[in-house]
Amino acid sequence: MLILLTCPPPEDTAATAATAGSENVRYRPDLAEACPDTVASALASLKPDVLVTRHAVAPGALAAWRAVRPGAPLLVVSTGDGGGTEHGIRYCRAPDTTEALRVAEQTWNEMVSTPPPTRRSAARTVTLVGAGIVNLITALRLVRHGYEVTVYEGSPDPRSNAHWTAYGCTRGGGDGRMFTLTEADSYNGRARRPDGTSNDLLLRPVSDHGWLVSKPGDLVDRERRWAEDFHRIPPWLADSYNADIFAVNQAAGRQWERLITSDPDLFDEHTGYREGILRLYTELDYFRWHIARNDRVGATRQILTPDQVRACYPALEDACAAGTVVGGINVIGFTVNIHKFLAQLVSTLEIEGVQFQWNSPVAGVHWAGPGIADGLETATGTIRSHHYVLSPGAYGDQLLRGTAAHGQIQGMLGVWLTVPNIEPQLMNSVKIARQGHRAEETNVTLATDRSGGPALVCGAGYGWTGLDPYNIDTDELDVLFDALEDTVRQFFPRAHAAAQAARTLDASRQLCVRPWTPSCLGVFEQVPTREGGLLLVTGGHNTGGFAQSPEVADAVLAAVEGRAHQMHTRYHPLRLERFYS
Repeated sequence: MLILLTCPPPEDTAATAATAGSENVRYRPDLAEACPDTVASALASLKPDVLVTRHAVAPGALAAWRAVRPGAPLLVVSTGDGGGTEHGIRYCRAPDTTEALRVAEQTWNEMVSTPPPTRRSAARTVTLVGAGIVNLITALRLVRHGYEVTVYEGSPDPRSNAHWTAYGCTRGGGDGRMFTLTEADSYNGRARRPDGTSNDLLLRPVSDHGWLVSKPGDLVDRERRWAEDFHRIPPWLADSYNADIFAVNQAAGRQWERLITSDPDLFDEHTGYREGILRLYTELDYFRWHIARNDRVGATRQILTPDQVRACYPALEDACAAGTVVGGINVIGFTVNIHKFLAQLVSTLEIEGVQFQWNSPVAGVHWAGPGIADGLETATGTIRSHHYVLSPGAYGDQLLRGTAAHGQIQGMLGVWLTVPNIEPQLMNSVKIARQGHRAEETNVTLATDRSGGPALVCGAGYGWTGLDPYNIDTDELDVLFDALEDTVRQFFPRAHAAAQAARTLDASRQLCVRPWTPSCLGVFEQVPTREGGLLLVTGGHNTGGFAQSPEVADAVLAAVEGRAHQMHTRYHPLRLERFYS
């Protein structure tokens, strides 16, 4: 898309900063007070998709714009006294230039993201591919609305307790997942240098404070383009995407509340449910920034000084005494032991009629023609149902061939360690922020070990694998484990020493490969089927698959019932591509 920006904010430098890295935002302050003929000439020559202006646009200028863009979705965003538009050109308002850019991109994306029509049908069959947490919560929503659900999964039944390497992200990583209102936040803005130029975060190995964990020299063109898209997103657009992600989190929070009420057996001592999250910080400026962020989304319950952290959480006394902790925030959220939660959820789904096919990989989509799905290919033949939902995590590159999501969902590795929760025990799950550290953000979940003793499951790290989640340089992986161990040592020194003495620390090493997109938005794709149903692709929620899963389920249900849902446009797989095209 091309945005023509004519209205400068109070300082022109702010407009320059807002458009930095946006080669498709043309800043023309000379047009702010120009005569209608000059504006008309600029619109006719530049042919933008969106005009951001302070003043009303003359009818003649609008006519000239429409004449060179017949039938195209066109939008005017006004920050001042602009009025309504003509010639089928949409109009909306914004308080300032930065907000106008956000509104422009989001609204135009909605205008061009019309979902495919679905025909009403008596058929109620849905086949889901992937038994990670996102698809399992989706299965629960569908079966309770009268759909016949079958789930295909290439891994074993999670209740069989096969070795963790046999599973995908949900069952393969550590036994902890967390919901907060700021999960899955955008990392694009952090991938830029202070001068606004593009960074190389994904192209530097973890040992060089980057995120690259795949083997040296193994990146292919599709992976390099993915990294380029991740790096070049301008800060204002990253902030806009982040606001969309947080809106999904807030909606998901309401869905979790309903599920906790309706299904208490999923949220009890057997699944490790713990309400409330303590956020901890090691840098004062970062702590203050996060106070403001959590306040904005309504997540803050209590702000704590180091002394208050020390008094309220005796397990953190050593870290506070050493000056490691500069403050804490009690926020809305909860954790579960995901392995136990998964087992209970699968059993619940079976009771409600969901059919599971374990150790049954799906190779790809059977296409009736370009953009028309007609089943799923397996080793035993073609599977057909009325609807299909594909949520393969980071393991679906081949499965997604032929979809717009193909190549967009790539792997981001995280590492896990487990240590005993020794006296004085930690009584709340914790999220630790260490700005600039290789284990920048660590989730600490209360759990039990294999013998039933109290334990802390610690997960952290970002290691980009690219398209192949198994393409991991073991030396770089060791750097991530060392970074996580350093965080455990700094915050829970006695627990770390006890794990070392028992020789259980290294044995507790696990990893999971999470599905990411270059925009950090999730993916929600709708493809029509030959029989009038839909093939849906959901995924790419970076660190927020668990957190956002009930809202994904709501979006799936809306799609198959022919209803609109904000995720259908805001997580559209072509959203970023359209912005740059």
